[in-house]
Amino acid sequence: MRNAQFGPAALALAILTITAVTQVLPPPAAAADDWRTYHNDRYGTTIDYPSVFKPGTPPESDDGLAFTSADGAEFSVFASYNALGFDLAEFQDFIVKDLASDTVITYRAHGGDWFVISGMKGSDRIFYERHLLSHGKEMTESFVASYPTGLKQKYDPIVARMSKSFRAGRGFQTPEKR
Repeated sequence: MRNAQFGPAALALAILTITAVTQVLPPPAAAADDWRTYHNDRYGTTIDYPSVFKPGTPPESDDGLAFTSADGAEFSVFASYNALGFDLAEFQDFIVKDLASDTVITYRAHGGDWFVISGMKGSDRIFYERHLLSHGKEMTESFVASYPTGLKQKYDPIVARMSKSFRAGRGFQTPEKR
C-alpha cells in the first residue's frame, strides 16, 4: 500500500526527467549519425555536414562544391591558390569588399591563419564565412553558408559544428609543405 502513494509522484518525476533530457538533445539535423564528410580531391579541403544538404554539380575546375537544403539553407566549400599573395588582413579585406551592398557584418573573429565574418544578407538571410590561408599562405580555403533568418535556431548550431570541422588537407594539387 505504501508504494502506491508514490505512484503519482514517481510518474511526475519521470515526466520531468524526460522533459529535461529532451530539452538538451540536439535537433534531429545535428544528430551525429546524420552527418557526412565532404573531401575535395584536388585541394584536400574537408568539412562535415548534415545529410539535409544535397551536393550540387561539381564545377569543371574541381575546386569545391555547393550544397543546398530543401528549407533554403546553403553552403559552399572551395579552395584556390593564393595567386595574389594575400596575407591574412589583405585576404579579409578582399573578401569583405566583395560582399553584396546589402550585407551587414555583425561578427568578426580571427586567428593566425583564419578569419570569420558573419551577419545579415538583406533582411531575410544570415550568412557565415570562415576563410583559411593554408600551406604556408599558398592556398585560400573557404566555407561560406547562408540560411533564412527564420531558421536561425536550427542552423546556428549546425553551422558552428560545420565550422569546427572545416580544415585544410592534402589533395593531388596541394603545394608541398614548407
